[in-house]
Amino acid sequence: MASSTLSIIGVLLGVFAFGTYMVPLKKYPHYSSWAFLAVMAVGALFCSAIIACVTGQFNLHPVGVLCGLLWVFGGALCFWAVQAEADLAGTGLRSMSVSILLSFITGVTLFAEHSLFYFSIPAIVCMLVGIWIPAGHIKHIWKNWRSLLSGAVFGTYLIPYKLSGMGDMEFLFPFSFGICVGSVVLFIILSLARSKRFEMPAVPTIFAFAAGMLWMLGTLAIFWAIADDGMFGYAVGYPLLQLNLVVNQMWGVFAFGEYATYKERVKLAASTVIILAGAALLTLSKM
Repeated sequence: MASSTLSIIGVLLGVFAFGTYMVPLKKYPHYSSWAFLAVMAVGALFCSAIIACVTGQFNLHPVGVLCGLLWVFGGALCFWAVQAEADLAGTGLRSMSVSILLSFITGVTLFAEHSLFYFSIPAIVCMLVGIWIPAGHIKHIWKNWRSLLSGAVFGTYLIPYKLSGMGDMEFLFPFSFGICVGSVVLFIILSLARSKRFEMPAVPTIFAFAAGMLWMLGTLAIFWAIADDGMFGYAVGYPLLQLNLVVNQMWGVFAFGEYATYKERVKLAASTVIILAGAALLTLSKM
């Protein structure tokens, strides 16, 4: 019963955390996405250090650090997309859809995981269709390249971790350390390259730090949601975590007025339903 309860908590916490942590970046559009990434990474490291104190898993395993650096690349693209593409809901749809797609393909090909292709192939089609419903015609692909590429990174950055055989808690601290180092170094380089320094007002900076802590709790929740001895396991737990798309869209639509017209919201709703249908089919393909 305890494992089942923890699995449910993991899904709920992960859905909320990953659907919410970028909200401050949209709330304060003049706050640099690079400053947000750096401050958020410090918050994530602070949170993981607390977790490491409790679990006794302080280490700097190079695989964890490498995965953290890869995440920084994807995170930078995603935060940049929120501002440059001016589309919080659409950014989440495109990035997460590509991430689901590539993680599934990687699992089937690289890790030889079981899949029923009469479910998984329709699932892939659903996701590809769902990506483009709110994104417009294909001619706009270059406008959305940041969110699409970030999804490609997020769908593959954990490959070194899966190959290493590391434990979950063993991985968490070096992963967050790599994220923090990569983000801060990137911020310093960009700061030196600009003639004008990045402004870091107190209020959005505090929110960015809190977003990093929330994101790290979401990362911890992933391990609870997909635990082998839990209620869901990987096959069901991972698709369920993608419901953070719904939380992301709710923030974009109701808090920031994105997709304001009836037609736009119908398109967004249809996109979400199709992508989640794809996630459900992927779940069935693993049974």
